[in-house]
Amino acid sequence: MQVVPEPDEGDIPINEALTRMVTGGSKLIATFKPEQQTTTFRLPSLGISKHPSTTYEVRADGNNVYGPAPIPPTDVDDLVTTWCPALTFQRKLQVIVRNVGDQDRYYTIQPVGYEEVDA
Repeated sequence: MQVVPEPDEGDIPINEALTRMVTGGSKLIATFKPEQQTTTFRLPSLGISKHPSTTYEVRADGNNVYGPAPIPPTDVDDLVTTWCPALTFQRKLQVIVRNVGDQDRYYTIQPVGYEEVDA
């Protein structure tokens, strides 16, 4: 996976995975926040399980940066670079997955990036 800009040696790597069941006709809102009080979070890749009858939306610091779309930014099975340069935010990342079908499905959301640490 290409990471632009590359992290510095002291930066904190982030690779979280969250899996939840989403019943047919409902949605999952997952919120990810940096660990440090003040920081810049760089997110080159965001993988989400790809299923039919699903819409995907991503918000960074309240701004819509992806979707709503019928496909995820990238699938967790592929996990390729999604944003180059990396998506940047300071406060929170929200991922909204809507299961618009009738079947209950498991979805995994996996942000991969890093937090910048001021030296």
